[in-house]
This record gives sequence, C-alpha cells and structure tokens, in this order.
Amino acid sequence: DSDHNAVGDECDSEIDRDDDGVIDDIDNCERIYNPDQANNDDDIYGDACDNDDDNDGIIDTEDNCPLVPNKDQMDSDGDGVGDVCKLDSDGDGIFDSEDMCPYNNRISATDFSKLQTINLDPVGTNQLDPEWVVKNNGSEILQSLNSDPGVALGVHYFGGLDFSGTFFINTEDDDDYAGFVFGYRNDRRFYVVMWKKEHQTYWKQEPFRAVGDAGVQIKVVHSIEGPGEMMRNSLWHREGKEDESRNLFNDENKIGWQAKTSYRWELMHRPSIGLIRFRHLFTFLLFYYFLLLLFYWFFVLI
Repeated sequence: DSDHNAVGDECDSEIDRDDDGVIDDIDNCERIYNPDQANNDDDIYGDACDNDDDNDGIIDTEDNCPLVPNKDQMDSDGDGVGDVCKLDSDGDGIFDSEDMCPYNNRISATDFSKLQTINLDPVGTNQLDPEWVVKNNGSEILQSLNSDPGVALGVHYFGGLDFSGTFFINTEDDDDYAGFVFGYRNDRRFYVVMWKKEHQTYWKQEPFRAVGDAGVQIKVVHSIEGPGEMMRNSLWHREGKEDESRNLFNDENKIGWQAKTSYRWELMHRPSIGLIRFRHLFTFLLFYYFLLLLFYWFFVLI
C-alpha cells in the first residue's frame, strides 16, 4: 500500500468516479460521495444510495426509525420518532447521549488503538521517526520524540463530522509544529491544522528554504511526489509550495502555542457543501472551499 490509502497496490485501480477516496471496485455507492461507507443493513448498497437503510420494507423518507427495523412503526408519544430508536438512533446498543456517531452503527467511540503510522519524510535520516503512544483506551495519543513529520492514522472512515479535542505539549525544549490531519484520502491528499510556537526557518534548506511563522495554519495538501523532503519543507513553509500544499488560512496575529497549556479545539467539516470551521481558545475560523472532497481525519505532529 505505497500511498497509504488502506488498499493494497495490487488491487488499487485508482478509479474513483465519485471522488470520495474509495475506489470503485470496493465502493458501496460508486456514483455517490460517501467516504464513510456507512451500510446499516450490511447489504450491497451503502446508506447514501439505499432508500431503505434498515431493510424493514419502509423507505427512509417515511420511516420513523430509518436505521432500526420496525415494521410496526410504533410511536407511543407521537413525536415522530419510533419507540425502538428513541434513545439509540442507529441500534448499536449505545445510547445517543454516549455515542460518538449516533447515526453510524459501526462507530461509537474515538479509538486510535489500531493506528497506522505514516512518515512524511521517510528519506531524511537526520531526525528520528515519530514515536506514537496510545492511551486512555484509544482516545489519547502522545508523540514522545522531537522527530521528522509523521501522521498517526486511525481506522475509522468519516464523511462530514464534528470533532473536538484537547491540544497539550508537555515540554519546553522545542518550538516546532503540532496539530492534526483531517479529510485524509492518501499520503498525498489531506488537510492539516498546524500550530507553530515561534517564527523559525527550517534548519535544512534543501530542497528549498522553508520559513515557518508562529500561529495556526490550515493547509490543503495535494502533492505530486508524496512523502519526502519536498513535502516536509512545504508543510513547514508559511506559504506552502506549488504542487505540494497550499495555505487556506494563516493566523495574522501569529499567536504561538505555549508549553504545558491545554487548548480545547473544535472542528466542523462538511465536504458535501465545502465547509471547514475550526475553533480553539483564541481563534475562530470559517472557510468555504471548493477544492477536494476528501475523507478521514487523523492526528499529526511535525
């Protein structure tokens, strides 16, 4: 799997007519964008192109529990929501109030316990590769080394999402970038939220001089070459680099992160309408874009 898209090279046709990051050979909705591949009733059609997601014989638009079979449509209180799905919309046994994805019966909690690591500068040998440690039953990730850029890639697929987390750096010995990736399609196409502590020029000035500013940046990566020294420097560089990455946002106030400080952040991503909204303690950003319809989201530290 040379491009880290979860499909082996031998069976990766790279034909993806709906551009959702899932090749047609394994896409359960070949012509409809559905990167999460949600398929509540486990038939051959994904929910996005199935008009009866629970296979109870009642089409979704008329079903008071579209994800839980209930032919009787019992609704004791007449509120339009069937009795069998009132507290658990997707029927996975987890109450909606505790379910991270209440409308996807395959995902109920944040879990990075089975992660894949991707080194974004696999050629460079001057720094160590990232070392990821998973804690708290998969809900927390620690990167313990001052390292080359890398991504910790989870196994869950997402389309649109709302996600929140806490950012914390437990050392005062460095001032590099840290952040997270979302909208991941493969190791050449993804979005990244990056935060730098201080202005700094990357110490290795080949293949080009990369200058990083303090503050939050959001980049879209659409790389021709993929992981390597060019990607490494383009991610560091405040302006990105043609054929590698492009900045969607730079923090004009250039407020850097502070060590041993917790920062709460929230991300909203709606690929279907071209919306990214990111907010943390000091910043509120809103972006409309018409660039790439991508999928996944994952942590990154650079």
